[in-house]
Amino acid sequence: MRTSVIISTFNKPHYLARTLAGMGAQVHQPDEVIIADDGSAEPTRDVIRRFRDSVPFSVIHVRQEHVGWRKCQVMNKCLRECTGDYVLFTDGDCIHRRDWVAGHLRFARPGRFLSGGDLRLNDAVTRTITVDDIASGRAFKPRWLMQNGMKWRRTMLKILTPRWIAPLVDWVNFTPARLGGSNASCWHKDAMRVNGFDERFGWGKEDAEMGQRLRNLGLSTHHVRYNAICLHLDHVRDAVPAGSVERNFAMLAEVNKSGRTLAARGLAQTADDYSVERSTPASHELREAEEALLQPA
Repeated sequence: MRTSVIISTFNKPHYLARTLAGMGAQVHQPDEVIIADDGSAEPTRDVIRRFRDSVPFSVIHVRQEHVGWRKCQVMNKCLRECTGDYVLFTDGDCIHRRDWVAGHLRFARPGRFLSGGDLRLNDAVTRTITVDDIASGRAFKPRWLMQNGMKWRRTMLKILTPRWIAPLVDWVNFTPARLGGSNASCWHKDAMRVNGFDERFGWGKEDAEMGQRLRNLGLSTHHVRYNAICLHLDHVRDAVPAGSVERNFAMLAEVNKSGRTLAARGLAQTADDYSVERSTPASHELREAEEALLQPA
């Protein structure tokens, strides 16, 4: 089974570098990582290229020009380029524990999607945390977090819970699981069957609405909040246009009521206005061979 990770980003290269550091440290590495770039400036491309040179799996940069908030559009373009059977969704301001991919794959089953959890960091830890903290795993230690400015909060139980008991904790969570953009997964074919993300959405509830259409399709849901953990870096939220949230809630309510499964304007309708920069494992092997030839005898 091929596994793809889609990471959304826009003009936060310092955050994305830490997200990618966590992805490179995964014990179960994905077959490909796809960056869903909503029109970032050149520093983001530089971060992606450096990451591409450091990992053995494919790294694909899908970029569209920035014309306002268009996350749904670029996510659909990534689904179009995706070659994985199973897709994990996250954001470029999250840092994933080393068993994040493995945690999702452990509970992946036909006919359901998964909803993970995150621990939101404060500004003090966000400014402190480094790539080395991520690669070593200490960024997920409660003591380290509190020594670096994190205040105790109940959600820290997610990283305190022993891994052997985490499946039980998720199993007894009776709240409805939703497809959250920062930590969720589903089968690629199921995302295609519901026509991907609805591009009528602005910021807010766009991922939950796709999750509801997956439910309408007949899929069940399962929590992996304690099994597939990520840290959410702190940052100032962009201003939301007036009326956008109310409009999005109305569209979500319509999907709940109607039982509709297809996005009104989704993957099948998405434009071709994007670029793709990719690498493959074969290109890594070629580069390694070229470097070996340059070494002194």
